Amino acid sequence: MKKIVIVICFIFLILISILLYKYFDSKNYISSDIAKEIAMKDVSNKDGNYTFNSVTYTNENDKYIYILEFSDNNNLYTYKIDAKNKKIIYSNRQSLTNNKEYMMEDDILEIVFKHANLNKNDCNLISNLVILEDNIPIYNTVFYYNNIRYEYKTNALTGSIISVSKLNENTN
Repeated sequence: MKKIVIVICFIFLILISILLYKYFDSKNYISSDIAKEIAMKDVSNKDGNYTFNSVTYTNENDKYIYILEFSDNNNLYTYKIDAKNKKIIYSNRQSLTNNKEYMMEDDILEIVFKHANLNKNDCNLISNLVILEDNIPIYNTVFYYNNIRYEYKTNALTGSIISVSKLNENTN
């Protein structure tokens, strides 16, 4: 009986330790406002007239990050910032002045979810950002459905799907 009590106490202490670690570790992550400041400082636009299109907090490759998409009068910016160490993981600036008109985000999402044969409301949309690949504007759409991570790359000018990947998160 003493061994059982000792084992239960030991397991209880381990669980408490894990919970305390997670609680205090989560205090070390930056807020979305700080992530915005880091991105804006990196852009260093003097007038500071930015419009934030999206700010997403997510786990990517076992790192908590902020994905920020914002624009000024001339450019569209995309940033990924590590929420723990405040470092810029990815940044992209795209000129808005000489671009052809992109398809609307809602139209792209309709194409993507129709192709996936899923209802948008049943999915957890993580991001839908415009990036440049080989000077072609691409919507990179990431969402989850039933623990499956979907990533679509869609031409932002034509709406044609370039690639699709699915990853079952339970098998990692």
